[in-house]
Amino acid sequence: MIQYNVQLNQGNEALGSGKTITANEVLLTCDQKALAREIHHQNPLIPEQVAESVLENFGKAASELMAMGFAIQFKNGEDVLMRIYPDIHLKGGNINLERAKQLDPTVTDLTLENAGELVNLAGGVTIRARAEVEQKFTDMLLAEGASVERKAVIEKAYVSKANGGNAGGDDNGGGDTPGGGDLEG
Repeated sequence: MIQYNVQLNQGNEALGSGKTITANEVLLTCDQKALAREIHHQNPLIPEQVAESVLENFGKAASELMAMGFAIQFKNGEDVLMRIYPDIHLKGGNINLERAKQLDPTVTDLTLENAGELVNLAGGVTIRARAEVEQKFTDMLLAEGASVERKAVIEKAYVSKANGGNAGGDDNGGGDTPGGGDLEG
């Protein structure tokens, strides 16, 4: 049973949003031992200790491969369930013509000739680890008979702008779960 809270958000001044209602999961956390035990149940040829050792070394091994430019795919048979990869973005966000002119006042158009230098002027790129879950994983979750139960209805206070326009307070987010598979409860 997957529990969730219904949340009445009173709004966020910085985002210009009014009241919204969202639903947010309330989850327990599974440790490596429990996951290793479940892997052993799925395939008794894999001892729990071996599965746990693999899980303990996963982060280091994955980050080493990702640093070499690899994406890692988790599969069920031939179906990709999840993909982790190094995600690259421009520092400060995408460059449009307005931003390009701020970076270099002589720019009149975005071209192949000036694109690389504009990226350099913007400070280059950032990199982070990213994970994406494919629809097939959601399909498998639903096939397991996942059901939901409302735990509580809670209220989040209005978030006012603070410190000269920067948003203060906590996250007023929530909402849709990537991959679909909405259940009613």
